[in-house]
Amino acid sequence: MRPEERAVREANRRVFEAKAFDHYEANPSIFESSRQREIGEILASAPRRGRLLDVGCGTGNVLRLARGLFGMCVGADLSLNLLRELRRREGFPVVLSEAAFLPFRADSCDMVSMYALVHHLVDPRPSFREAFRVLRDGGMLYLDHDPNWFFGRFYHVYYRVRHADRPGFGSREAEISEWHHTRTGGLDPRRIREWLRQAGFREVAIRYRITTNPSLPPLFRVVRALLRAAARVFPFRSLHTHFLVLARK
Repeated sequence: MRPEERAVREANRRVFEAKAFDHYEANPSIFESSRQREIGEILASAPRRGRLLDVGCGTGNVLRLARGLFGMCVGADLSLNLLRELRRREGFPVVLSEAAFLPFRADSCDMVSMYALVHHLVDPRPSFREAFRVLRDGGMLYLDHDPNWFFGRFYHVYYRVRHADRPGFGSREAEISEWHHTRTGGLDPRRIREWLRQAGFREVAIRYRITTNPSLPPLFRVVRALLRAAARVFPFRSLHTHFLVLARK
């Protein structure tokens, strides 16, 4: 593992171990109602619904939305603190693990979700290979809430200037944790597709979207409205802030 990958992994561990469960649970960009509906629809579209594994499960949002849709919902995370509280509150089976080293047998899951996770990984390819390994044939990998590089390459210029003297995510360690938000301008969906196919996935579908975060400052709400209006006319990837991926084994 390269030094920068090790540094980001340890920053993720410390940042999320220190998260207050209820504060993290109130994240408006994740828990906005239309987002919740879309996530639920995606989970319900899984071709088989035996076992769901949510990697980077945090406070269990995806697990709760999947409850009743899947026979078993299991969470994996690197924060023991969040896992303990999630287990105590919701009763889901959980495991302490990293995305690149999943303690599950091959061909044991019908869906693997990684919501708001991939941008925390310097190199997500080992995690994609692990997801492929644990999925059954025909199983689905679901990635979501990652920053779109086509938009972020422009926004990143503003971000680096705006936060040149203070961390935009509150601390230096959080800046490292949010690697592809703060260091690269986002993830290139074309590269994600290529890496997933190299891992063995045979079908990879990408959907672009614009953030629904209700807590944006007024200026950013104006920008969002302009992006939405432009995106109705022009099918440009750079008009979308985020993307999601559905990949079939």
